[in-house]
Formats: sequence, C-alpha cells, structure tokens
Amino acid sequence: NGAIRAGNGKTLTLSSGNNSALNAGFSLWGSGERPTVIELSDEQGWHLYSQRNPDGSITFTVNGDITANTLRAGGAIYANNGDVSGTVWGGGNADWLSGYLYSNMVKAVRLGPVALSGGLWRDFQLGGGQVVTGFHTDGSWEMEGNDDKVYYRPIQYLVGDAWVTAPSV
Repeated sequence: NGAIRAGNGKTLTLSSGNNSALNAGFSLWGSGERPTVIELSDEQGWHLYSQRNPDGSITFTVNGDITANTLRAGGAIYANNGDVSGTVWGGGNADWLSGYLYSNMVKAVRLGPVALSGGLWRDFQLGGGQVVTGFHTDGSWEMEGNDDKVYYRPIQYLVGDAWVTAPSV
C-alpha cells in the first residue's frame, strides 16, 4: 500500500491503493511565462494544475468538469439548483436586472372581457389579439340574415403591473 509522509506534528500523506487503471503523478515545474506550476496528470494527460503567474496571481485550471454542491467565486455563490446570490457585476446591477425583468417579462396570460359581435353576414374578422370563445345562432348557422353572432375575448398578458392586449401581426 505504501505511503510517503512528511512532517512531525501534522503530516502530508501521499498514498496509493494499487488498484488504479493508470499511473498518476504530481509534477512541479516552471518556465518564463509560467514560473511555478504544480500539475496532476496520468498516462492519458493532465487533470489539473495550479500556477503562479509572472504578475504574482494564481491560476487554477481543470481539464474537464468540476462538480460541486455550491461554488463560491468572488462575492457570488452559485448553488446546484441554479440560484445565484451575492454581489452581481460589482453590486449595483442586481437591482437593475431584477427591475428590468419585473418590468419587461410576461408574468401571466389571461382572456380579457367577453364581447358579442353584431349580426354576421358571411365574413367576420376579429381585431388584433381576439379569439372566438362561443357562438350565438338561430339554429341554422347560415351566416346570413344578421341573426348569427360570435362571442370573443382579447388575449392579454401581464407585463410589469399592466395588462396588455396582444396585437395582430
């Protein structure tokens, strides 16, 4: 099973269960553009590395996916259910984004008040955003004689606090 230990009171341990499909290793190296790199790789390529950049900052890179219940990046917290909390784009835009979505996105759809057409004579077209919801007929529905009628209602959607009637295109 073999292990390498370093330290007295607190130890750093590196061990192998001897059941991996591939050999793997840590490597410490550097170059002019990447002064200090600590890399984990196996026989098929690198998994991840942490590097110190020439300006002193650190870059951590993974060659694949990262799975986490919660990811904290800067002041933001990304939860596994899709929620994001924290300061957004420097803080000030969170209220703007929330206000924009509230004011511009459709929150509900409904049928508006019912109306009844006058007597029909062959052709009848509804105005913008109207749908037929019922008929009134004398029984023969011949669309002649001005005795047949149509019940109709506008399609409306809620944007912000205002109900808007759908237009025809």
